[in-house]
Amino acid sequence: MRITRVDTVPLDLRLKEPFIIANVAMRDMQFVLVRLETDEGILGWGEAIPAWEVTGETRGSVEACVRLFTDAGLLEYSLLGKEIGSLDAVREVMDAIEPKTGLRLVYGNPSAIAAIEQAMLDACAKRAGLPLYRMLGAENRPVEYTRNISILGVEETLARVADGLEKGLRIIRLKLGRPGAGGLPGYRRDVEVVRGARRLIEESRRGCLLIADANQGFVTVDNAVEFCRAVEGKLDWLESPTAAGDLHAFRRIKERCSVPLMADEAVHGYESALTLLELGGIDYINIKLMKTGGLLRALDLYDLAAERGVRCQVGSMIESVYGSAMGLCAALARPGIVSTDLNSFELIADNYASGIGIVEGRLRLGEGAGCGASFDEAALPRARG
Repeated sequence: MRITRVDTVPLDLRLKEPFIIANVAMRDMQFVLVRLETDEGILGWGEAIPAWEVTGETRGSVEACVRLFTDAGLLEYSLLGKEIGSLDAVREVMDAIEPKTGLRLVYGNPSAIAAIEQAMLDACAKRAGLPLYRMLGAENRPVEYTRNISILGVEETLARVADGLEKGLRIIRLKLGRPGAGGLPGYRRDVEVVRGARRLIEESRRGCLLIADANQGFVTVDNAVEFCRAVEGKLDWLESPTAAGDLHAFRRIKERCSVPLMADEAVHGYESALTLLELGGIDYINIKLMKTGGLLRALDLYDLAAERGVRCQVGSMIESVYGSAMGLCAALARPGIVSTDLNSFELIADNYASGIGIVEGRLRLGEGAGCGASFDEAALPRARG
């Protein structure tokens, strides 16, 4: 089975309410779908989320990158005509356009490349008549739901924590890192919500991970250390405390306090993960397909971290059910994943795809051939002109 055509479909998707993190308040999202046709009439689909605040991509840059890979005159490489009828064949293509290390045809652009890979994997699994996770050697199983709480006032945040505990959720993730949030000075609001959330968890007598994600919002090591010392013993881990470019920050924080640390924005792929692992100071890595350049490299990154004794979460940007299904395939393929954050599709009002069920606080991927999610192309909410 060979690729005959690759197109992009831009989408605008509204959120149900603003989602506020340290450096941005999101109200709607710009997506790009990659539509791949084959000589056997099988269609494959991929989804890119151009998170300009993380990867520097925009909808326009994603579309331009996909066009590069179908114009042999620009790269002297084209996806058109490439064989993708087996998992090994898809790996061969990805080794050419997104190698683990070394020279690249296109630098960066990870969500565009991830969407291309998703479309190839989706078509490959459809041809085999199998769910993608089975082609990856995995079994379907329930995956924990994560309650993500954006930067709200202390009372509203704790009310949402309490609601999650009442529903039996086992992972709660607090967004932090915006100075003056909640009308309190500095990062005082962050300290209060972490302490309050831990108290509610202890009172509930339920087993529940409490994670805090600063999205780089503490910026400096000194700010991060001050926060960590104020919440010692309260967090299962703190994610992305400082500016992503400071790769030495994790080790310097760890030298001064004991809160476990997770890297997210600082990890853009296999090579940056390798650098961080060598520098030390991280206990966890948040793997996102939109940063690694796809599912196959995400699995490579997991294996690299496991060799170094660092555990991984599979997370997501604010992705639709379709994008989240691809993340679930990655999580199912590595049972040692410590947690997931793959239900952000619930934040989207215009969710165009289906295929993930939520039962008793857990996610369950569909059994259909392909990535596990599907949609009606004719009903897609196209981008507004």
